[in-house]
Amino acid sequence: MPEGPIIHAARKDIAQLPTASGVLTRLAAERVVQAGTDVISLFRKSGIAENILSEPDARVSVRSQIEFLQLAAETLGDDLLGFHLARDSDLREAGPIFHVMASSETLGDAFDRASRYCSIINEGVQLHRGQSAFTIEFEYVGIRRLLDRHQIEFWMTAGLRLSRLFTGRELIPLYVGFLHQHEGDVAEMERYFGCALDFGAAKDCISFEAQEARLPLIFADPYLNKFLVDYYEDAISGRQVRRQSLRTRVENAITPRLPQGTMTINNIASDLGMSVRTLSRRLADEGQTFSTILEELRSDMANRYLQNSSLSISQIAWLLGYSEVSSFAHAFQRWTGNSPTSVRKQMGDGSFSERASPSKLGINH
Repeated sequence: MPEGPIIHAARKDIAQLPTASGVLTRLAAERVVQAGTDVISLFRKSGIAENILSEPDARVSVRSQIEFLQLAAETLGDDLLGFHLARDSDLREAGPIFHVMASSETLGDAFDRASRYCSIINEGVQLHRGQSAFTIEFEYVGIRRLLDRHQIEFWMTAGLRLSRLFTGRELIPLYVGFLHQHEGDVAEMERYFGCALDFGAAKDCISFEAQEARLPLIFADPYLNKFLVDYYEDAISGRQVRRQSLRTRVENAITPRLPQGTMTINNIASDLGMSVRTLSRRLADEGQTFSTILEELRSDMANRYLQNSSLSISQIAWLLGYSEVSSFAHAFQRWTGNSPTSVRKQMGDGSFSERASPSKLGINH
């Protein structure tokens, strides 16, 4: 029987989701199994096929991986799961990308390789090297950045650990920034990084002294490196470039601008390299408007921030780009029918089970 249009569209949407090699899912699953917990139930809750452990080539959607990591962290009671996995695991499990980086001539070359080939490991994360300083920036592609915490903490920690391993030096970053807020004690992470960590930063990035990009690698092997580069060039030439929705691009552009209150359509259009008219037209083609995307994103983030008891209501208002707490309170009342204070109290006693969003409250795209 042929598929109906709705089922066909759903299958097409799933096929277009960014995927990952699943190495991070497997590492976290090993922790869950070692703890004597039923990992299969966590796979099912996050939409991951059970064959992820038995078939090393099986891939997972990036969104499912992010959800599984959160469930695993909650199950294990490990608020720093991503950090711990990157610090303690054998990073050779990432596959050939470990060796193509290790065999490069310099540390800068290693991250140039990682930037070019990272989509094979995770299509939802793109690395960029800054030009003026030795800075590695992480950009989320085709996935909402606000969903994640443990995955980005893994990749940032892994980047530092590999830098130290490949150079044989205890490198200390100049700066480490994460877009997300972090509830709980991060002293363990800061001791490992050797510097203060900036949560709620404008972007996800790690910076080193500029000259450290020229540090030679102790495992440098030009013959192996050429072989692996050729391997990866063949691999990426055969991969289909996935096109992310404009809505996701807009959300990810809005997120770092919220605390500064600069999330205007003019600024976002400029960030995306298009005019306001073009942005509005292309959003309309997807059945979206800029104001609704902003409203829904704020609502989703508000509910996430309210779960972080270390953030006051006034801090949440500022993080969402409101100059006055009263403006945030009025918007939240419009979204949920409740005040932020009452919803936080309900979250504390477990009576607030479903996150409110404008779409659930009858605000259409």
